[in-house]
Amino acid sequence: LRLYTPGDQASLSDRQCYVRQNFVEVFTATKEDVQARHSKGAQKLHVGQVGIRCVFCLHMHPKERSERAVCYPSSISRIYQTVADMQRFHFEACTEIPEKMKGRYKSLKTTRPRGMGSPQKYWISSAYNLGLVDSGRSINYDASRAVVVQDDSEDSLSHSAMDEEEVEHDSPRQIPCSPNEVQQYDDHR
Repeated sequence: LRLYTPGDQASLSDRQCYVRQNFVEVFTATKEDVQARHSKGAQKLHVGQVGIRCVFCLHMHPKERSERAVCYPSSISRIYQTVADMQRFHFEACTEIPEKMKGRYKSLKTTRPRGMGSPQKYWISSAYNLGLVDSGRSINYDASRAVVVQDDSEDSLSHSAMDEEEVEHDSPRQIPCSPNEVQQYDDHR
């Protein structure tokens, strides 16, 4: 599931729109993700917890990825800062991002449209609209609460950035762990 929603361009900078549409995706942690995360100082992670990851290096072994390739924000209000940190620390170092896309990313404006309110508040409301919900010290996904339906059409920002080059990565609408899988895992713990 991509963070990008149709209202992004009216509220966010071109660079933020591009990142939300092309660079990161929302996913729910699997049993394998939980097992791979057991390092000192790492926050507690559970199956079904929402994370944000780079779509380009997700195929790599976790230890081979650049710093902050996968993050688990503690609340919806932390998504904005999490993605900002990924922009600062991960995207510059990620070797899997195609050079054309990295160049386009660097060329985009970082200023947002004037008079559109707080970008942080927009990130929070759009997360709720995607079906993301706070649950204690993490975020979960609830498809029944989603009010935004993402389509597969290309808008001008993503189309021009791709320059007719196809980049392969998982379906933008896929949440790789269903609520039934979460319940089954919790029942067996």
